[in-house]
Amino acid sequence: MSPSQVESSGLRKIRLYEQLHERLRAEILAGAVPEGVVLTEAALADLVGSSRAPVRQALQMLFDGGLIARLNGRGFIVGKAGTPPKRIKLGDYLGKLFDEDGDRPVFAWQALYEDVERIVVHRSFFGRYRINENELARHFGVGRAVARDVLLRLETLGITEKDDNFRWSIVPLDSQRIRDLYEVREQIEPVALASALGGLSRDHVDTMLARLSQALADYPDVSASTMYELELDLHLRSLQACPNKEFLSILKRTHCILTLSKHIVGSRIKRPEYEPFLSEHIGVFKMVQDRDEEGLRKAMRDHIRNSQPSVQARAAYIREQYQPDEYPFIV
Repeated sequence: MSPSQVESSGLRKIRLYEQLHERLRAEILAGAVPEGVVLTEAALADLVGSSRAPVRQALQMLFDGGLIARLNGRGFIVGKAGTPPKRIKLGDYLGKLFDEDGDRPVFAWQALYEDVERIVVHRSFFGRYRINENELARHFGVGRAVARDVLLRLETLGITEKDDNFRWSIVPLDSQRIRDLYEVREQIEPVALASALGGLSRDHVDTMLARLSQALADYPDVSASTMYELELDLHLRSLQACPNKEFLSILKRTHCILTLSKHIVGSRIKRPEYEPFLSEHIGVFKMVQDRDEEGLRKAMRDHIRNSQPSVQARAAYIREQYQPDEYPFIV
């Protein structure tokens, strides 16, 4: 959704802290969040995927309304002062409230994230550039905290980073970095997926294979967003079952490779007549289906290795055929 769409639809008229307040208030009044549950800024911000500022405001509104009470400087407690605290995971009660597949509020940073990601990914092909946080906020007509949330999200994907002086910059996606990222993926992803075998259910694998088979039958009449989701099925969602979370943390910074094709194939670069990753993904998931750990590692490694040349070629084409678009927040 573009910023103009957000503005015309009225979504910006409701601030994030107001959305959070209304959702939390409704859940508390309905009894979905029982008395004694402890609410902290940090836990809620992590659950929502925002900075602490809007969470702080939402909690203050709940406190002013008498629905929660302060808890010895450690946050708030649902109910009146003196209610015995219950130490539970907030996700157990509020997970569905902010689930991506549910009726989730459109947070301010999410409304403009795709536009910023596209702009930054395109510019990353041409080298390192500074991003002015204030100018970014001014350009999209949002608060600085919202702009920072977008940049933080991009940072987790290895697209932006901060220097020692806390200045934002775009991480160049040159040929050497693409090689380095693929080396990381080739070494870690096959091992991570093999170790995730025990956590991947038959239903999950069947669903993944059905989605891939449908896309293969429909190709090339498949949207860029669908192709990107199919990449995430294997390289993100299936890997979540890996017990080694350090692997996942490292791999998250390689996801800028996945965003590359999402933003240029079908728009700046013509969609190829045949997209090999669909059949290669099917081959990987069939190894998962057969619980063939050795075959799975080989299929995954071959798939990652095979995909690098096309990604390098796409990046090189953009550098040769295009000039970077100018924006006031990129310097």
